[in-house]
Amino acid sequence: MAALIDYLAWRGDLEFCAVPPNEVDSLIFSQIIYIDFDSILPDGENTRPISLLAAMKAYLKARRGQKGAKLGALIPKEIILLATHAAKSKRFGSLYISNFINKINEEDQSQFCAMTFDLGGAKYIVFRGTDDTLVGWKESFNMSFMHPIPAQKAALEYVKRVCEGYDGDIYIGGHSKGGNLAVFSAVEAPESIKRHIKAVYNNDGPGFTREFIESQKYLEIKDRLQTFVPESSVVGMLLEHEESYVVVKSTQSGIFQHNGLSWEVMGGEFIHLDTVAKESKRIDVDLKRWLSTMSNEERKTVLDTIYEILISTDAKTLSDLTSDKLKLVKAWGSLDDESKALIKRCVKALISVRKDKAEPTPSDASDTRQNEADAKVEKLKNDKKLTLSKPKNKIKK
Repeated sequence: MAALIDYLAWRGDLEFCAVPPNEVDSLIFSQIIYIDFDSILPDGENTRPISLLAAMKAYLKARRGQKGAKLGALIPKEIILLATHAAKSKRFGSLYISNFINKINEEDQSQFCAMTFDLGGAKYIVFRGTDDTLVGWKESFNMSFMHPIPAQKAALEYVKRVCEGYDGDIYIGGHSKGGNLAVFSAVEAPESIKRHIKAVYNNDGPGFTREFIESQKYLEIKDRLQTFVPESSVVGMLLEHEESYVVVKSTQSGIFQHNGLSWEVMGGEFIHLDTVAKESKRIDVDLKRWLSTMSNEERKTVLDTIYEILISTDAKTLSDLTSDKLKLVKAWGSLDDESKALIKRCVKALISVRKDKAEPTPSDASDTRQNEADAKVEKLKNDKKLTLSKPKNKIKK
């Protein structure tokens, strides 16, 4: 099936002034921002814009002779290939990038990255999802007890600064946490900016608190929110969503479907499915039940403790952790008994929730009965002691 690079080969010769951004373009933007442009793109609001083509040429030149990608332990290196193809296309290559910012703050546990593409009469603002840094992952988990998180505040300020006085069309998007930031910034944007927002793309990003999605600000822009999740979505099903979402077919399975490069494309759209997989629904229910067993303060304590374990190894990124696993063992051993007990209790609660299966839904029960009936028929057919060649009555399934 076609993928993002195939889409570029098909649609890459048409500029955005001829064909406006669509859902596939949005995912491409949200993948490009994972490229570590820090040494290539100027950081700040008053810097000279640079085309994507020029930025990728400089990036690839800087990497020449280096072995392996530097995007992180969980960020697919194939994004570099996608960005290269995009930069060579007429549709993306001539776009100018401005207002690039990438900030990591260990003190307030925040990770924020954004850039703006000039589409010619329109802006596309894209936010990066969780990167390879431990701080970034800690902030993402903080969503379970904190609202808003620092990155959400930063996203809103970014949109206000970049779009102040702008009267063209505005598109905002991102993948994973980046999709969440896109929605938050659009919902909280002042009316002078909000009326210019054409669409907000959330690609498998987590939701929000119930209070947030029931707010008047959220409801005012809900019809412009476009949320996409893969069939076996986990991240995109977290927390609460009020808007409807589109389920996308992926070439991967399970949690690996979070990788946007695996999403299948047909024309200017993803291949849409009717619903998420049953396992995705069960995981969503289980996680919500698990979180309900802990207060916000307990969630904070557990996450803070785990984070302290990780940073005590002097690791800054997931890549650092994978290079010396022995440090994790030593860090765990240095924990006090009370902290260990709390973490163990939470893990046991999660295991208990997963074992304690919910009652089957009517459709599940129906499928089970059908499978049992089919199994009985097969058993009868294979039983040498019985002859079914001339049955008097048909077996009803």
